[in-house]
Order: sequence, then structure tokens, then C-alpha cells
Amino acid sequence: MSICASATSTFARTDTCIRVMRWTFRRDHEIVVCELGLNGDDSAYELRIAPPWNPVGATTELFDDAMAAFQRHTAIERLLVREGWSLETFESDRVPR
Repeated sequence: MSICASATSTFARTDTCIRVMRWTFRRDHEIVVCELGLNGDDSAYELRIAPPWNPVGATTELFDDAMAAFQRHTAIERLLVREGWSLETFESDRVPR
């Protein structure tokens, strides 16, 4: 369990944690993980996808608003389901920056 703190003042707001949503898809023995959260400076939403067929690791797409990020995630999810993947888990966690 992680503990996250935030402070608010009239000059700045500093969060030491961000909310990350994580979807894990499975097909046979393969796993695809999709994560959605804010980037380091809170200027964009990052959608990270770690497919087993990408030898260089996860890819990251940036979005200016949450709706566009969720729409892209939905498109990816539909493609995965159409290709025989199923949603194994969904998590929403506060993680340290």
C-alpha cells in the first residue's frame, strides 16, 4: 500500500501521486497492458501500451484531453477483443510520481 500526499497553497499545488488506470488483456499465454494517466508535468494524458509483440517495450501516446485518451483506449480495446483478447483485470491506483 502506498501513501500519497498533496499540499495546496495560494501559489502552487504539489501532488506526489497520480491516478493511473490499468487494463490487462489476456489471450492464451500472452498479456497486453494498457495504462492511462497524466504525464510528469500534468500537461497531457499518456496512454501506454505494452504489447508482447513489440520488442522495444511499451509505446506511449499523448493526448491533450481525457476524452481523446479514453476514445483511443476504447478503439484499442475493441481491436484486441475482435482479435480474441479478453479483459483480465482493471485497476485504478494512485502511484508515486
